[in-house]
Amino acid sequence: MPTINEADNLRILLPMLRDYLAGYDWFIVVVDDGSTDGTPDVVLGFAKATGRAELIERGARLGLGSAIKTGMRACLERGAKSIVVMDADLQHPPDVVPNLVNAVLKGGVDLVIASRYVRGGGVTGWSLRRYLVSKGATYMARLLMPWTRSIKDPISGFFAANADRLRGIIDMLSDSSGYKLILELLTLMHAKYGGSFRVVEVPYVFRNRMYGISKLSTRELINYVQLVLRLSNYSVPKYLVSLVIGSIISYLFFNALSGMNPIASNLVSIEFSLITVITMYQVLMGMKPQLQYYVKYHLIKYVAVAIKLVLYMVSVPTVIALMISGMIQLLMTLRIITINPAIMHVL
Repeated sequence: MPTINEADNLRILLPMLRDYLAGYDWFIVVVDDGSTDGTPDVVLGFAKATGRAELIERGARLGLGSAIKTGMRACLERGAKSIVVMDADLQHPPDVVPNLVNAVLKGGVDLVIASRYVRGGGVTGWSLRRYLVSKGATYMARLLMPWTRSIKDPISGFFAANADRLRGIIDMLSDSSGYKLILELLTLMHAKYGGSFRVVEVPYVFRNRMYGISKLSTRELINYVQLVLRLSNYSVPKYLVSLVIGSIISYLFFNALSGMNPIASNLVSIEFSLITVITMYQVLMGMKPQLQYYVKYHLIKYVAVAIKLVLYMVSVPTVIALMISGMIQLLMTLRIITINPAIMHVL
C-alpha cells in the first residue's frame, strides 16, 4: 500500500485486513512518502502488535509508480506467492482481497483485477466529471492498446499478481507509470508470456474515501495520457504524421496531373495518398507493410470520404465535416492496425 497522510484510514483498514486474511499467511508492506499526520506511527504500532507489517519510509514524494515497485520488491524478497496492490484510503474494500488472492493461489491466474465495470462491480458517490474521466481513460486504453480490449477495467489500481510472473518483468517497469501502473503490467506480461498469460476480473464497488484528500492530480492525468501513448508505440502521433505526408503527396500529384481529366487526376492522387499514408504508418510502427492493411485502409478512406460528402450535402460546415470524417478515419485505422507490445520500448 502506497501512502501519504492516511493515518485515520489505516487505523480502520489494517485491523480489517488482519481479520479478512486470518486464514492466510499474510504480510502488509506500507510504502510511505513523507506523511506528516502520524501514518508511520500507525503502521509501526500495528507491526509491533501483530508482527505482520513493515513500513518503508521514503521521506518525500518520489512518485506513485516507484512506491508500488518498492513495495512489490519488498514482497518478493519475503517470498510472497501472491502480491496485492491497493490504496490505503478505504476506497478499495478489504473484503475483496481474499477473492484476489484465491484467484492467484487456487485459480492459477497471473493477474487478477478488481473491476468496477464487470457484473457486480460499480462506483458510489462519484461526480459526473469523475465518472467521465474514468470512462474516458478506460476507452483510451482499450482503443490504443489492443491487448487490453477484453478487459472491462484496465485502469484499476486494485489488483493481485502472481509473484513468479511478476518477478520476470518487475525490472522493466518504469517509475513514471504512477496513476495506472497496471497498464504496464498488462503490456509486459502480455509481451513476455504471450498466450500463457492469464488475467481475470473480480467485481468490487469503489467508494469515496472516508478521511483525507485524493492524491489524483492533473499531473497524474497527464502522466496517464503520456503512458498510454508510450505503450501504444505513439500510434496516434505516428498516424497524424503519416496523414500529413500523405496529404502533401496527394496535393503534389493532383497539381502534376492538372492537365488530365479531373476525375482521373483526383483518383490517382487519392490512391497515391492512401498508399503513402498506410505505408508510412506501418513503417513508423515498426511493422513490415502487409497487403491486408492496404485493402482495409482503402475501405476506411472511402467510408470517410462518403461520410464527408453526406455532411456537405446536409450543409454541415466544412471544418466540422472534415473533423468528423477525420476522427472516424483515425478511429477505424487504430482498430485495424495490430499494435504488438513485443516491439515497443516500454522503458
